Amino acid sequence: MRKRPRDFRRLPFIRHPPDRVAIAQEPGRINRHYRHLREEVPEIIYGVEPIREMIAAAPDRIRNLYVKRGAERRFESLMQAVRNSGGEVLVLVSDELARLAGSVARHQGIIAALHEYSYASLGQVLARRPDPLVVLDGITDPRNLGAILRTCECAGANTVVLAKDRTVGLTPGAIKSSAGAWAHLMIARCGNMANTIETLKHEGYWIVAVDPRGDTSLYDLDVTRQLALVLGAEGHGIREIVRRATDFQVRIPLYGRIASLNVSVATALALFEIVRRRAHSGSR
Repeated sequence: MRKRPRDFRRLPFIRHPPDRVAIAQEPGRINRHYRHLREEVPEIIYGVEPIREMIAAAPDRIRNLYVKRGAERRFESLMQAVRNSGGEVLVLVSDELARLAGSVARHQGIIAALHEYSYASLGQVLARRPDPLVVLDGITDPRNLGAILRTCECAGANTVVLAKDRTVGLTPGAIKSSAGAWAHLMIARCGNMANTIETLKHEGYWIVAVDPRGDTSLYDLDVTRQLALVLGAEGHGIREIVRRATDFQVRIPLYGRIASLNVSVATALALFEIVRRRAHSGSR
């Protein structure tokens, strides 16, 4: 029987130095590579549009780009952009892409592993003097965080402070839900929310808790002041220790039978009401 020619394309991790591409095909080596990835790079995003938005906004955040074998021509421009920004491109078979993304993910033939996000400090936030400033305490759903970031960017609120505890960070889910807005914002994390609020007061901010139990209507809020809006958890609202530290507790008037709004919707209503009234009065 004639010996079958050796197929060099099936060798594990063949690297092409000019293009910095690796092709992974041998099951054992793939599995070891996969375990290494999950241990060292837990944050991934997948899907054509989220990755396209990431590359357009911040290509240097991508550590590795994983492309389905056979789809290299389709994703050539994205692959080249990642290489140009210092990332590495690897070509994997479909099964390994599915395992890397997770069983329920629709990766569409492309996955990106991210460098850890570098949050701003509170000092950097204060140097920017954003007004209004959005402060989030207890937001645990990445999709809600992403929606809030998208709202902030659209409303011109370019800075967001996240509590370090009990609050989700800028995860791949939040990045995907933000539709690219995260890249245009300064995002900081703070350790102690009560201390952060006191610091903001010292810097001239009036602290506004957006809370269904508030005694002031959003429509009566004095928007001429320098404002920091505090929004809390999806189910429980703002923690009492944080609520007591605020200057105003503002509610959004509701006219139906449901007692509260989704936190991302409440953020949108509050921000755009401030923008509308400031534009009308010329106060900011």
